[in-house]
Amino acid sequence: MIKELSITEIFDRAKKKLEGGDLSAGYIVNGHTFHNYFTNQEWQEYVDRMPEEVKAQFDDGKGGEMQEYPRNGIVYPPKMASYASSSRFMYSQGQKFDGFEYEKQLPTGLGGFDANLDGYLKSKNVFVEAKCHEFYNYSRPELRKGHRMLLEGIIPRLDGKLDYDRSKDTLYLSWEDKDSGHFDFKQMICHLCGIANMVLGGDEKTVNFIYLAYCPSKELLAFVDNPTDRQRILDLFNDEKRMAEAIDFKSIYGAILHYFNAKKKYGRGEEEIREMASSFSLTFCTQDDFKSVVDSL
Repeated sequence: MIKELSITEIFDRAKKKLEGGDLSAGYIVNGHTFHNYFTNQEWQEYVDRMPEEVKAQFDDGKGGEMQEYPRNGIVYPPKMASYASSSRFMYSQGQKFDGFEYEKQLPTGLGGFDANLDGYLKSKNVFVEAKCHEFYNYSRPELRKGHRMLLEGIIPRLDGKLDYDRSKDTLYLSWEDKDSGHFDFKQMICHLCGIANMVLGGDEKTVNFIYLAYCPSKELLAFVDNPTDRQRILDLFNDEKRMAEAIDFKSIYGAILHYFNAKKKYGRGEEEIREMASSFSLTFCTQDDFKSVVDSL
């Protein structure tokens, strides 16, 4: 019996075809071939071309992007060896700028892992979250104590627009009564926590946040045989864009600034907090306009 492909796998296969990859080949680990990835040789050549300082950033990052890793008894290729890897997508876009950093680590103040920003450009205080195929499939994160404390602290400042399901152990977040769906709302809030603590503890107030999502082009969709699958890919991309643009992240960021200013006693005045919040912007970009948007900042 042939296993039916998920929409994520269908997208991954189309992206590999778009970039001239051979679906009959792939990355081999322990005799198993992962067909949506570079071959082992292609991966090694890719790594060899990478500047040492960039390689170190990916190596030091918490995402484990460049190492094989075990899961459920299976050893998988490096995440970045996938044709649909968001870190590979970020790297392809970040190379357009001098001084661009990858895997930027910022303590969130919530306990647990640091926020892991895909990209950072210090000269313009640009933070980037990159998505390539993640929003085609999404599972709910665990609701932890730090998340609950934060949410209960910021929700009263947001006129009831932000909410979550308190009856579940997993985190179901909503904005204006609309469930976040495949959009990783929790991750975005954690990123804003990391940025807020960085700003509260430093001198820079302006924050330019870019939400970079890979847009499925007509050329990519031409490699998807089934019209229903093509439409599903487009719908999920458009859902991601709509949610990213519908949520008032400036207000959420302002509430987070207030929360940590009080919790961690940064001592910032109300006028300073307002200035920090008003100096925040979020822009949704794709591979088509990322460079022009950053250049314009």
